[in-house]
Amino acid sequence: MPNPHVIVARFYEHIEPIDRGRYEDPLQAALEQANAGEVTGGGSQLNELGGIDFADVEIEVANLDGALQIVTETLEKAGAPKGSELIAADDGRVLQTFGTQECLAVYLDGINLPDDVYADLDFDAVVAEIGAAAGPDSYHGCAQGNEETGLFFFGANAEDVFARVEPVLRRLPIGQNARVVIGHGKNAQNPREVRMPRR
Repeated sequence: MPNPHVIVARFYEHIEPIDRGRYEDPLQAALEQANAGEVTGGGSQLNELGGIDFADVEIEVANLDGALQIVTETLEKAGAPKGSELIAADDGRVLQTFGTQECLAVYLDGINLPDDVYADLDFDAVVAEIGAAAGPDSYHGCAQGNEETGLFFFGANAEDVFARVEPVLRRLPIGQNARVVIGHGKNAQNPREVRMPRR
């Protein structure tokens, strides 16, 4: 590719390296189909707690102006969160912000609940039940901390996702004392935090 432009798509969400394929694979296919470029790599930025602050996908394109629309439309269709950025790799300029999805982060209490709650916990079943309420393909991963486990769900409107998820959290034993951030993310607009009650 003569004189390629290198850009970085940055997603402000907790996404493990293996899960970046949700963005990389459809983007590579779209760029190949348009003969516009290719995905060349990716990475993640960890925070001081070991969580992932953001994930990057590196892209080479032949024509910058022509490729931006392909990239943003493809990544939005793949579920990119609001506040995602396309960044010029050479000087760090933000070329464009994009994204349509909002995050609901559910932080399960890992230390303060009765022992039997943890002993009887089927983590995969809990994720599946909350995910079913949040919506199809809403679950984007988890982050295990010393005191909390974060579960991240996405939808067009985080308040709507919470309205569907809240009754499930109130019913599940592990949902007690959960910390819920509605509109989670670096560039989220007016996020709010709710603490679920204990029974």
